[in-house]
Amino acid sequence: MNLSSFLLILITVVMCGSVALNSGALFTNSDLSFSEPTKIEIVQITAGDRYNDTLRFQDNVLLLKHVGGPPLPLDSISVQILGTGNAYKGTPGSGGRLIYGGIEIHYENLSADKKNICFGKNNAEMIKDGVWSTGEILILTGNDSLNASSPGISVTVDGENGTSNNYGLSAGTDVEISVYQKNTAGKHLIFKKTVRI
Repeated sequence: MNLSSFLLILITVVMCGSVALNSGALFTNSDLSFSEPTKIEIVQITAGDRYNDTLRFQDNVLLLKHVGGPPLPLDSISVQILGTGNAYKGTPGSGGRLIYGGIEIHYENLSADKKNICFGKNNAEMIKDGVWSTGEILILTGNDSLNASSPGISVTVDGENGTSNNYGLSAGTDVEISVYQKNTAGKHLIFKKTVRI
């Protein structure tokens, strides 16, 4: 084999290797970008279960801040809150009672649909463009539910349904907060933390 043939083969091998490496790098970067983790932190959580008229459901406030990662479409994000507290069984003003125990709160999504008007006002900037972006704070309160028959938010106490879907959380207890993102493959957990309130 003469020198020119050898050099031609060497150049071909090097070029093919370079193309393969570049293709791999492109794939890897794309893959990493797709799976870039979203970072969320709890800014504030305030308890206020309704034992009397001095506390209201809206006194329960949870502030969650998006601190990094891709913007999250509001209609793809759900929030689950587990803890101890109370909810109103029945329809307020039409008979019913407060029930207490282990409470499960599920926000179906973070759009303004099927929620109290105050939810829309509290989260107006996010709702305007439909995404939760870095630096924005999500505001959830115990009075976010529109009504019992339109549950964009569902609340059960000790497994008991039929609440007004508003909620109070008990001070001095642990609360587990989880945030999920839905996609074509189902939903996956992007944040989970237990705090004492």
